[in-house]
Amino acid sequence: MGRDMVNLIFISVILFLSLWETAGIYLARTRGLTRNVSRLLTHSLILTFSVVALIQILFWEDALNSLFRQTVAAPVAAVLFFMFVLSFAESFSAAKARLTGLTKNISRTLTHGIICVLVGALFFRII
Repeated sequence: MGRDMVNLIFISVILFLSLWETAGIYLARTRGLTRNVSRLLTHSLILTFSVVALIQILFWEDALNSLFRQTVAAPVAAVLFFMFVLSFAESFSAAKARLTGLTKNISRTLTHGIICVLVGALFFRII
């Protein structure tokens, strides 16, 4: 499997997981189960950054490479860095809430942990 295909699979899984988490927080808000605005903002940013990263990998990476005749990974790496920070913060806060007994939900911690691992792997594949 080619390098580009693996990158697309990684970013597609990240996009799906971030969409899943964002939909979950919106659903929880409409049901009145949470009023946490920071989680809504964080999930929306992760979803937005994953869409931007997908667009960069699909379209911009080849254009920048052909323009400069070398690998230009800085724009993609910057987006992935911010996604990692946001996912790590969400994973950390979810784990902390679980350990203190505020929630029994482990899927948030697991989902953001998976996103962190995939974003980290994609970051090091691209740079």
